[in-house]
Amino acid sequence: MGLTIGLVNTYSTLNIGDAAIYSALTALASEAKVVAQFQDAQPNYIPGLQILPEIGKCDAYISVGGDIFNNAREGLITKAFIRNLLQLRRSPGQTFLFGQSIPRSCHGLSFQALTFCLRRLAAVCVRDAESHKRLTQAGVNAILSFDAAFSLSVSEQAKATAKNVLQALDIQPESAALISLRAFDSMYSHNNQKFQQQIVTLSRNLYKQGYQPVLLIQSQAYGADNDLAVAEQIAVQAPELKIFNPFAVTHKQSHWQLVMGVLAICRLIVAVRYHTAVLALASGKVPFNLYYSNKGKDLTQRLGIPGCSLDKFDPDKYIDAIARTSEQTFDHDAIRTQVKQAFNQCWQSIKG
Repeated sequence: MGLTIGLVNTYSTLNIGDAAIYSALTALASEAKVVAQFQDAQPNYIPGLQILPEIGKCDAYISVGGDIFNNAREGLITKAFIRNLLQLRRSPGQTFLFGQSIPRSCHGLSFQALTFCLRRLAAVCVRDAESHKRLTQAGVNAILSFDAAFSLSVSEQAKATAKNVLQALDIQPESAALISLRAFDSMYSHNNQKFQQQIVTLSRNLYKQGYQPVLLIQSQAYGADNDLAVAEQIAVQAPELKIFNPFAVTHKQSHWQLVMGVLAICRLIVAVRYHTAVLALASGKVPFNLYYSNKGKDLTQRLGIPGCSLDKFDPDKYIDAIARTSEQTFDHDAIRTQVKQAFNQCWQSIKG
């Protein structure tokens, strides 16, 4: 019998960024059987992953990447945060954490509790320099790498499917400007009204320059993590916009594969969501990175990706910088190799 690896601290398959992480980890740990459980009533398909009602006892565990350790209550620790900590304590010597960011909402008492647990794990690998610095200063022996989804590749089949979906929406890939979006809440602070106005103005500017602005739906998960509601409010004010919703079309790939396909063939990408940027870069495209947190800022700082902080974004001022990204390419092979090496380093720590 081979190893069974349980993914812990999972969130949802209804967020395409998270689904991409689960797929990436399943592929990276391909010599093992990989299992996970989700809160979703009907989880979306994740290639290679066995989705179970309860993961039970496994040979080893991977604490999945993302911003899992958000702690929304200042000065207190939320129940969700404690549940996540308990998952790290099942079998610490056989558990490693891969591709996390430590959000700014995790500080004080919650950060102390987290680092207490992380110091006992077999290995810890984070995806941004700020998280790495915070953890190493707190005595956690952390490795710095990049998001697990950088290990994914775009397939020709996904590009072909994406092209068909775009054509059905009367969108030409060579003039399409994909824009991802999200709602903001206590986890990530930004004024929702201001954001919607920024996207409306950006869409109008792109349209005037001959591009077809397209809002990319990347999550239909819980609470504020549902992009369609935001997209519909924006589309009322900018009728020239179109909406690309991978959850609403029938296709044989996973949703992240379709999104990666569409990112690979479109002219411009404005990435508000972090995984729009990651999946674009992993397919060799350079997005304009409109970041709202340390994980997004890190891509611009460490990879030199054009972009700016969302609260400083002026759609009139940045239109030329956005247009210039269509002429750039990204060396995705080098970063894919780097992520695989970091994963193997962590993998050896539980196999050892």
